[in-house]
Amino acid sequence: MSKTNVTPPGIPQSVHRGGIRIEINQQQLDHLKASLWKIRDGATVVLRRAINDTLTGVKTDADREVRAVYNLKSARVKKDFKLRRATDSNLSGAFVASGEPVGLFQFGAKQNKKGVSVKVLKSEPRKTVRHAFIRIPATRAYTGRQVFWRAKEEGKMVGRDPLHRLEGPRIEDALAKPEVQKALEQKASERLNKYLDHETSYLLGQA
Repeated sequence: MSKTNVTPPGIPQSVHRGGIRIEINQQQLDHLKASLWKIRDGATVVLRRAINDTLTGVKTDADREVRAVYNLKSARVKKDFKLRRATDSNLSGAFVASGEPVGLFQFGAKQNKKGVSVKVLKSEPRKTVRHAFIRIPATRAYTGRQVFWRAKEEGKMVGRDPLHRLEGPRIEDALAKPEVQKALEQKASERLNKYLDHETSYLLGQA
């Protein structure tokens, strides 16, 4: 069985990564230090908490954005999400979407007489990949059910091997779109300001 992955005709292909970096500007930092000057390390605590809470929100927003485009379950989408959280010594954080192209089986694959039908984009109807079939691979390269088709020579199916796993786009491709990236950044900015105010008020109330 071949490890080669193939994107069948008519199925969206992968593009590149999507991600967001969360940082605090000098004006925000100066404002926090002035507000929390009586509390030891108060600004650091507020920044760390606010950044990390914002990252959690970005992850939720990104999951919604991806599933608005692709016919995927939330668990599969979040599998390719990574968060680099802020610490007291590094007051910045990042959300990154990165991973391999998603196996076609994840897009609601169904076997039929002509091949395998899938629905990759929510905005488009189901499509049938002719001569494809669903199988649990006898290799550790992939886990669970996958969609395969056989190699071709001069346009004809040949032999029993090699098999090629069929795949769709990457998770990050949906997030790489400028309009999606802009929306995520706007929501992240709003969340950050909200959490900065909340954490500042909380610490001042505890002092």
